[in-house]
This record gives sequence, structure tokens and C-alpha cells, in this order.
Amino acid sequence: MSATHGSTPCAHAGANATSGDFVRMFPNLPPRKATGLPLALRYGAPGGLVDGGQTSDGQLHPEVPAGFTFLGQFIDHDLTLDVLSVLGGRAEPASLTDFRTPRLDMDSVYGAGPVVSRHLYDGSPQGKLAVNPNGADFARIDGDVARIGDPRNDENMLLAQLHLQMIKFHNRVTDLLAQGQITDAFGRTLPPKPADEPPTQQPGATLDQLLDVDNYYEDLHASAKRLVQWHYQWIVLHEFLPNFLDPAVLSDIVDNGPRFFDAGERPVIPVEFSAAGFRAFHSTIRSSYRINERFSGKLFPDNPDAPASPRADLRGGPVLPEHAIDWRFFFDVSRSLKPQTTRRVQGSINTQLLDLPVSAVPGAKPGALARPVASLAVRNLLRSETVGLPSGQDVARAIGDTPLTEAELGTAEPSYLWYYILKEAEVRARGRHFGPVGSRIIGETVVGLLKATPSSYHQVFPAWRPTLGETPGRFEMTDLLYLAGSIKD
Repeated sequence: MSATHGSTPCAHAGANATSGDFVRMFPNLPPRKATGLPLALRYGAPGGLVDGGQTSDGQLHPEVPAGFTFLGQFIDHDLTLDVLSVLGGRAEPASLTDFRTPRLDMDSVYGAGPVVSRHLYDGSPQGKLAVNPNGADFARIDGDVARIGDPRNDENMLLAQLHLQMIKFHNRVTDLLAQGQITDAFGRTLPPKPADEPPTQQPGATLDQLLDVDNYYEDLHASAKRLVQWHYQWIVLHEFLPNFLDPAVLSDIVDNGPRFFDAGERPVIPVEFSAAGFRAFHSTIRSSYRINERFSGKLFPDNPDAPASPRADLRGGPVLPEHAIDWRFFFDVSRSLKPQTTRRVQGSINTQLLDLPVSAVPGAKPGALARPVASLAVRNLLRSETVGLPSGQDVARAIGDTPLTEAELGTAEPSYLWYYILKEAEVRARGRHFGPVGSRIIGETVVGLLKATPSSYHQVFPAWRPTLGETPGRFEMTDLLYLAGSIKD
């Protein structure tokens, strides 16, 4: 991928990051003048400018299935985890550390592998991941803590259930490889497992012979992991991004490379993406969902202090089989049932997100989460000031676009970048997809990081095409769910 597109300077890992894992995509733009808590509350408190109420039919997207919202959250958690910046403070991006690998490598699923991250695995020599015996939930330890690589993926039940499908997908691919029913990413059939080693000294045996069983299991896990990662990366590029980005902007990024962000040899994350661009997907979250034939619920309770059990909402935590997702309601997997759709991208988010329970706020402690900062919108806006994001209008000018007017924005002040991206989608695309600024920030970051991921198919085998889908050369979420054993019809 070229470092520049035309003559516009790119944010580059080598040029702009001397430490840490975050950079600025637009290093020459000044930060929007900080306005603090009062203006953030005017926007983001219950009843504020971005309070979209309970989700109505008129707010729903006409086409995009609801499950893609939570695939987006899974992708976000695959790339970024900032636990060092503090609301109300100020931090330069280069001083922050990303506690996820800034790569599309599913480290939230695999951790550091079966040796280092043993708690994620079931203890089998095949390197399969742990699943609750009921098949409907994560494996958990005392205190109902999920055995997963990123605790944020247990913050809401919908994301947790999607993460669980990734685990089941890996386990199924492992079985199919071991049984010789599929080939690895390079078209090779794995050899049969050698006989177990005898409990003797085996005089005269070569080192290869002594290690042949161990090497078989190592190759099996590595081959399954590679297949899963590459099919996931394919979905991100060929299904997820096309559902949400402006087609012309995405095509330009894929065909011509980035104009403003070069991931470099050591991938990094632009703060315009982590603190605004991908957070704009919050607008696609509905206030309630149909989970299966017998259970529906709001994403979070109306009373944030309501008990979690018995389950009446979609907070994270243990899931019983009767509450497990029927994926026909979330992806287009059934001929007889049309799935729910996402909320359109618009200048508001559903009201359930403006008064979060403690369990939905990473690091929050019971009794310490003040209600004004329990609003996801308020937290997003304050976070943008912590890392010094530029205004939406300045970013629009920087990419060569005409900024939205004050009338279109509904405000007179320089716009928070997060809010600008939402309003731009609403005004320019009627909420069907992100506009020029949002599509550019999200597209350049995700495509750039995909191509910079050392283990990605783009790096290792650019000519690779999916092999596990119903149609050769294609692979979608429906195929993944089928292989995970989660589609009922």
C-alpha cells in the first residue's frame, strides 16, 4: 500500500509515533477547543440533543441485519483497548498504549495461544477453545467471569453471543481439519495424527520422530487459527465495511490506498478512529431486540440498578439455553424469516445508552459511577477532548469535502467529531451508511490495518480466496454461523 494518495500527508507510524500505539490521522489539525462537561451534558444527557428515545420503526435501517452492529463491536475490541486515558484529563496519543494488538488477528479470542493463555482453552491437545457445557454460554470461573481474551466482550449479551460463535467456529474448523474433511489455507490436507508416544526411551529415534505427535497438534492449531482469521478478515472487508461505508470512498481506499493514514510496519491506531469513527456505530444500536421465539429484551434495564437475575434484559453475564440467540433474528440466514435490522446512522443514539449500568462501563465500580457520566454519549464526547480530536468541520475540509452547515448540524459551535460523523450520515446518506468523513476515517483505518497485519491473507497469500463457504470464493456471516452449528433452518 502506498504511503500517499496524491500529495496529502498521511499519519504514519514511523513519523508520528515514538512511543505508544496511537497516532493522529490529521496531525496538522488543531484540537477542537475543549468545552468540558456542561456542553457534553447538553448533547449527551438523557433528554439532550442526541437522545433518540426508544427505537422506533422510522429509525430502523431498511436492509442491514442487526447482527452487524455487534460484529462491529467485536472488530473494535479486536483492535483497540485504551485503559490509560482519563475523562477530564488530556493525553497525547503517543503516550497511550493499546492493550489489544492493533491488528485483525482475533487476539480477543485466541489470547497469546494455548500455552500462555491456557484459561481460554479447553485443555485438549487439539487447542480447542473453552465453551460452557450447556453450549449457550462462555466457559466461566468463580464469580461468573467469562474465560475470554477481552472482558469487554461480556458487557452485553449480544456481543457475548457473537464472540461465542467465533469460538465455536474455531472448534469446528479444528475438527474438520483433523478429520481430513477440509484443507488448510494453502490447499493442503493435514496428515493423520501419528501414534501416541510410548512410555519408553525410544533408543535410536530421531528428534523429528520424538516430536512428531507434538508437532502434529501444533500444526493443527496453527492451521485452524489461520483459516478462521482469514475468513474473518474476508468478512470484514467484503461484507461488514460495504454495509456501512460510502461505496465510492471504500472503493477508492481499496483501489488506490489511503490518503491520510499509513499503518506502517508497526501498526498503530488513529485516535480519530478509536475515539470518534468507530464509536459512531453506537448510533446503530437498537434499544431492544428479539432474541428468540420466546425471549425479547431491552439492551440495558430502564433502572440501571435492577438485578441481573432472573434475566429480563440483555446485559452481559451468564446465559441460559432459553436465552440463547436464534441467529435468524440477527442475520439473513433463513428463507422463512426476515431478520431485525440495525438502527440507521443518525445524529442520535437510543436512550438506553444514556444511563448505563455499572456492568456496561469498563472499570466502573459500584457506587462510584455518577449518573451524568453514565451516559455513553457524554463519555464519548469527553473522551474526544481527552485525546484532543479536531472538529468535524476541520476534518471535512482536510479531506476536501464541504462541511455541513450549522442548519444541517443543528448547532452553531465547532462540532465534536463523533457527533459530526453521525449527522453527516443522516444528512448526506439518510442514515443508510456513513458519509465522507466517517467513511474515510473508518475505511482507511480498517483496510490499512488489515493489509498491515503480518498474519493476514493480504500479507501472506494475497491470491487466497475463502474455501469454507457454500459458494467457492465467497464467505459471509451466514457461512460462519452455519459452520459454528448455530443455524436452525
